[in-house]
Amino acid sequence: MNIIGLFEELKIDKSHILLFSTEDIMRVEKQLNVEKRINPEIDSKTSENLILALKEYKEELLFVLSNRILFNFFTGNNFSKNHFSNYDLTVSNEKMKHFIALFLAEDLISFFSLKLSKGWYHYLEKLDLLLDLKRYFPEEIIYKMASLVFSKLDFAVSQLTVLTTNEVSNIVYIKYRTFYDLLSHFATIESDQKISNLLSLVIKFYNKKVNTVFFTSVIEAMSFYTAFNENINETLAKNRDAVSVLRESADDVAATPVMKIILAVICAILPFLVTKCS
Repeated sequence: MNIIGLFEELKIDKSHILLFSTEDIMRVEKQLNVEKRINPEIDSKTSENLILALKEYKEELLFVLSNRILFNFFTGNNFSKNHFSNYDLTVSNEKMKHFIALFLAEDLISFFSLKLSKGWYHYLEKLDLLLDLKRYFPEEIIYKMASLVFSKLDFAVSQLTVLTTNEVSNIVYIKYRTFYDLLSHFATIESDQKISNLLSLVIKFYNKKVNTVFFTSVIEAMSFYTAFNENINETLAKNRDAVSVLRESADDVAATPVMKIILAVICAILPFLVTKCS
């Protein structure tokens, strides 16, 4: 349990945090001592950290508690915007980075890794929203997050490289637009090349008519990746449009072969574009 979850567990009124006196904090300490005896999930270190935060980091603590995305992430809740009040706080990015590094870094990475490993659409969506706030995260945390996301992409490429069946359950996340929204937070020339590698494999399976429904969804979803190189954005969008027309014209036997040729040509020029960019 982290200090945000512990605060929620104690049912403390957050609207009074900025006015907390020494006596108020002492009351919280007494409450913690009682709760620790009946709840083994409350450890001494987290209790000490919460008291420290209440004493020296009131604004930063209230900022996290009143931010829907951060609060829900650290507590595992799914409260709507109506649950949160606007305290009109102005806390610098540097102060928030220090606060998160001091109290929440471990859970930030472990929760991020867990949700990413599941690969579920709504988990990836939550992580995308979380990364909209990455300006508050220390650089080392952002680096670790980027590494985790790239590893997820590398895994998909490695699985497709040796795929000989229609079994794609372990990489189903590559058909979700949220995965590419997530990747876009860390777009570089290197990630563009990884996307190029993925698309080449996807097109290969698509043209072989292997699990066409799945790979059509992948091609459409990949268009949501915002590349470092604008040429790649255009290529991904053209591929999306091509397979979308194919989907709509599935019963039109005459139109289908033409669209397949266009798609293959677009795919073929992608490695050139990436090479040119790098």
